[in-house]
Amino acid sequence: MVKKFLSRLELVIIKIRLSPFLQWRLNIFLYLTFGWKIAEFYIFLLGRLYFFLNREEKSRIENAVSEVIGPRNHDASIKKISREVFYGILSHYYEKLFIAFEDAERATRFLKRNIISEDLKILHQKLSKGNGVIIVTGHYGAIEYIPTLLAVNNFPVSMIAKFKTEQLKRKVYAQAQKYRIILIDAEKSGNIISTAISELRKNRIIVTQCDEIEEWRPSKRDRISFLGRITGLDRTINIMQKRTGAEIVFGIIHRYNLTHYRLRMYGYEDMSRILQNFPHTSMGETILKFLESLIYAHPEQWYQWKKYPEIKNIAGSDIKVERQPSLRFLKPAFVKL
Repeated sequence: MVKKFLSRLELVIIKIRLSPFLQWRLNIFLYLTFGWKIAEFYIFLLGRLYFFLNREEKSRIENAVSEVIGPRNHDASIKKISREVFYGILSHYYEKLFIAFEDAERATRFLKRNIISEDLKILHQKLSKGNGVIIVTGHYGAIEYIPTLLAVNNFPVSMIAKFKTEQLKRKVYAQAQKYRIILIDAEKSGNIISTAISELRKNRIIVTQCDEIEEWRPSKRDRISFLGRITGLDRTINIMQKRTGAEIVFGIIHRYNLTHYRLRMYGYEDMSRILQNFPHTSMGETILKFLESLIYAHPEQWYQWKKYPEIKNIAGSDIKVERQPSLRFLKPAFVKL
């Protein structure tokens, strides 16, 4: 009987993705009923069950980590890194559910208390120029906290978003109204670039991602090496910046654990200085190479490993694949609670 039940459960889980699985109505009910400390334990338990039953997806992630990080690490290190990657993936989903369903007042207190955010001064400087700011981020660390952190610090935020479940979409829209965040639905807003440009001309902040691998529009002419693969450069960031004159800031929230975080923001000059041995010709290329350096240094923070095989590897390119040194500049820093 138990074996039959597990077989049926395995078939159901394999047919769905992790995000919808964690957002089953019963699971949401349990998170909200027992509180977020119990929800943390429950989400990680469900996540481990999901990957135990969905072995194909688990292997896909492990193989991606091994391909990218393996040449620089021993087998034992790769196993440890892989465990940390899965912890990071489940941490992301915990944060996603927390910020979508937690009471706005309590979430605001959490963000202001638990995230070191002194780099917001960089954003104030960029926004004062009056052309809007594009904050480019990646599927790295506590990305779900970025728009809300900005909003509770009184920045005018617009966010390009995609939703995997209708339930989460409705909840996020409701939460966004409480924080005065304008959401731009990537699937229903027509020309996303035009909509984003309109928001920038109001001197607002647009938050977008540079590693939406399935959304890339690779250039046929411009090539870039990213995580060991040669692919066409996505030019979306370059186009938006050229049309608006908006300031560009690369921003991430580095996760030390589920109660300790640090916001880091970098202008173009900062990234160029850090990547001094790797000259770049465009904003989009610099940002992607900077994200790559962070991933090499902190692979557990990136949760796009499942999508890594989708990066189109262009054969016959004469571009040298650069194995960048780890940028170990995100040292643990703890918040006074």
